[in-house]
Amino acid sequence: MFKQTNPIVLIVFLLSFFVGSSIATEITVEKETIEGVVVTKDIIKTADNFIVMFDSSSSMAKPYKNTGLTRLEAAEQLLIERNEILPDLGYNAGLYLYSPFKPIYPMQRYDREKFAQAIAQLPKKAAEATYLQKGLYKLDEILAGLSGQTEVFLFTDGQYSHFKSLKKPVEKAIEIADKYDVCFYVISMAEGKKQEKLLESVASINACSRVIPFDQVFAKPVYLVGALYVIEQRAVPYVSTFLRIVDFKIENILFDFDSTAIRPNDYQRLKLLGTFLQNNPETYAVLTSFTDSVGESEYNLGLARRRAQSVEAYLISNLNVDVGRIVTQWYGKTDPVASNNSLEGRQLNRRVECMVMGLD
Repeated sequence: MFKQTNPIVLIVFLLSFFVGSSIATEITVEKETIEGVVVTKDIIKTADNFIVMFDSSSSMAKPYKNTGLTRLEAAEQLLIERNEILPDLGYNAGLYLYSPFKPIYPMQRYDREKFAQAIAQLPKKAAEATYLQKGLYKLDEILAGLSGQTEVFLFTDGQYSHFKSLKKPVEKAIEIADKYDVCFYVISMAEGKKQEKLLESVASINACSRVIPFDQVFAKPVYLVGALYVIEQRAVPYVSTFLRIVDFKIENILFDFDSTAIRPNDYQRLKLLGTFLQNNPETYAVLTSFTDSVGESEYNLGLARRRAQSVEAYLISNLNVDVGRIVTQWYGKTDPVASNNSLEGRQLNRRVECMVMGLD
């Protein structure tokens, strides 16, 4: 596939600094006479099913920042945008309200047009109470009929109506996670400490679950990409005269066995990444973490998450990179780059890959 490229202003001293460094980096460049690039993409499916649990309760009527939208309208807009670009990889999908519970797109084979029609049927006004407990009990029933891995996208502000006869949300979520291969992606609009604590508890039930602030998802939808698929993309530029950066990647950050500590010989690599981000304010970093095959999958997912967070913390604390310009993803022992049958191979697999996005 061919596409026209947008020129990227290249600061000569910056390029010279990176190219001249003894620390390994990958800098993909294009030259002045380039009219297009050949782009290859591999889309890799990371889940079998996904379920959206949507909150249309009265608290969603609040204005969302200065967008002119309510929280409800902003959340529906996000669903519309994500549905438009979601590749059809044979998922089973469901869209449900839980305020009160109502099937909008009952669990079935994912179809983009039908799912879009379902989104259009979501309430236009926020009303009713938040029956999160009942919604989780209904979710249990839905999951009982599925096979494979399921991602549950739970839109919530952490408030809910209490039913003494039902288990609390965290207790029910733990029960669900014990029974099924499920990950919770909690899309949080929480405002108070109590609500934030509740959502963090739900997201901590297993290593693959997580809380993602709605603000981050709304601004950078890439935060949800890895939940359902990942894209491997490579661009091959034509030869020309003047160089422009189109891709930047530092050598993988490697870790010692069962460790999250950044090794001293990686400080310079991260400094290169931090400097590049500072000099290119429209870009942001994607940190993707993996482990070797030693240990249980659940533990390795948690270890991969902690390693990604370790690199994130280093960029923020030591290189003044804003947290909003870092996306962390973790996949445990999946996608090894070397054989796990040798010490050398396992060392290469204990890695955080650092990619820069937003260059074009």
